[in-house]
Amino acid sequence: MSQPDKKKKYPGIYSRVKNKYYAMLSYDYDLPQILKFFAKYSQDETSKCKVLDVGCGYGKKLNALQKSGYDALGVDVNPKLIEANKAKGMKCATLEEFAQDSEQFDIILMSHIIEHFNPLDLKDFMDSYLERLKIGGHLIIATPLLSSFFYDDFDHVKPYSPTGIIMVFGENQGDQVQYYSKNKLKLKDLWFRKRHYRPQFFKGKYLEDKTSSFLNLVEFCSILLCRGSFGIIGRTDGWIGVFEKIKAVEE
Repeated sequence: MSQPDKKKKYPGIYSRVKNKYYAMLSYDYDLPQILKFFAKYSQDETSKCKVLDVGCGYGKKLNALQKSGYDALGVDVNPKLIEANKAKGMKCATLEEFAQDSEQFDIILMSHIIEHFNPLDLKDFMDSYLERLKIGGHLIIATPLLSSFFYDDFDHVKPYSPTGIIMVFGENQGDQVQYYSKNKLKLKDLWFRKRHYRPQFFKGKYLEDKTSSFLNLVEFCSILLCRGSFGIIGRTDGWIGVFEKIKAVEE
């Protein structure tokens, strides 16, 4: 029986498997860990913890934080996304609106932001927001590591490791970088993301052909193995770090 015939004979099974596959493929591995770190490092009760989500995008993490009770504000360079998020009831601001006050925050989240900057621009970008982080407050960074999929995102510029952030923003600085931040951070916690192995450089992953269904099945099985083994059968492709702001040096 051909593949199309099987789909016609068992439409319910194919539909359920397909939906399960896409749900697992789009699963946000970062969000549960981000929420755990927020719960661990919130110094006040949730409703009094002021949070800034930098580059909030479509508001997935911002919405989760607000639903968890945090006093969370999202800021993004795209005003259309800000308006869309506001229409959904989320507290958001454009860059211009954000610059109009000097509110200080307990926790700042930068989720999948830093990899879009070259080093010097990243230092200036981070410093501009660290000015709004309280001494003793926490910066949470979520970012990918280098992999064969890193540059699938067209505007990914450079992957950063925790070591690289510490070299520029840490208190004890080495001699391997050309510039340092006036905002001093200390690494407090770290989690490495494990995800499934993915078939990539096959024509059937880009153009529908007779191998596409097989490749999707291979990836589906890989997802099950990764999650069933709690990441043992998988690859490390990202990290989430918690950094405490310990001081700001006057220039």
